[in-house]
Amino acid sequence: MEQLLSQEEINALLGSVSDGDEEQAGETIDEVVAKPAETRLFDFTKYTKGRKERLSALDFITDRFSKSLVSSLSLFLEREVEITVTPIQYIEYSEFIKTLPLPTNMNIVVTDNLKGFFMVIFDAKLIFCVLETVFGGSSITAPKIEGREFTKIEFNIIKKLVDLVSVEMEKAWEPVYEIRCKYSRSEINPSYLTMVSAEETVVVLEFSVEIESVVSWMKICVPYGILETIKGYLISTPSREDMEMRSKWFHSLQRSVTHVPLEVRAVLGKKRMSLQEFLGMKKDSIILTNTAVNDPIDVTIMNRRKIKGRMGAYRGNKAVRVEKIG
Repeated sequence: MEQLLSQEEINALLGSVSDGDEEQAGETIDEVVAKPAETRLFDFTKYTKGRKERLSALDFITDRFSKSLVSSLSLFLEREVEITVTPIQYIEYSEFIKTLPLPTNMNIVVTDNLKGFFMVIFDAKLIFCVLETVFGGSSITAPKIEGREFTKIEFNIIKKLVDLVSVEMEKAWEPVYEIRCKYSRSEINPSYLTMVSAEETVVVLEFSVEIESVVSWMKICVPYGILETIKGYLISTPSREDMEMRSKWFHSLQRSVTHVPLEVRAVLGKKRMSLQEFLGMKKDSIILTNTAVNDPIDVTIMNRRKIKGRMGAYRGNKAVRVEKIG
């Protein structure tokens, strides 16, 4: 069946619209023109900063991290630990710090490979539980949160805890991108950390940590701009097949590199002379070098000095005994 209107039907529709609505439409237009336009400012910069692409590989990293942290933290505390992962958040830093209570232990961890840093944030309840366990508490109870700074001894324990988290982070990131983490400093007030602008988007990984009957939390905050530099590695989740293929490729490359031929030279001595001296040389002429008979000599690999050794003989062949490498 055809769904087309005839020309007469089209003319009839147009006629009814123009006859019936022309006066009303005119009045509406006049009213709109008479009214002042209502406007409001729109911050395009803030809008674009807030809309960030989700990095699916972070879910993979977070899952690996939580599983390995359970084992290492249980071993560290010698108590049973349970960790639950909450969904990853992409929010502005100003909104994130509003969710942090005081006091809160915030630790800056520098990442050399990413050329940036991330923050490891512990609930004060978690810190006092760890301190109670390390200092010989027989059982863990909900601690009384005190608004005081941690002592030097307590900070040493916190640093060990941050180092433990850093090691597990390195392991979790390894299949995606190799990073190296190093503890920098700690703070208890978020306002003291000014390395991230209030409008910048951050990625927040939150973990619920249960030690016996005490439930607390830990958060890892990473500026999105740092992750954006390696976004190509993070937009897709590595599969098991990809990881196996990468491992095989790495070991194959490692074996191939060990068979690359290198030119090795033992430099007995050097002498700088003028062209006139060189042209004046004859048979049986003697060249005095900068190396005495008993001095160690340089061994170069691809024209780069790598080894120090002494000249000698081995099984009838001239040889160099290595004394220092590097």
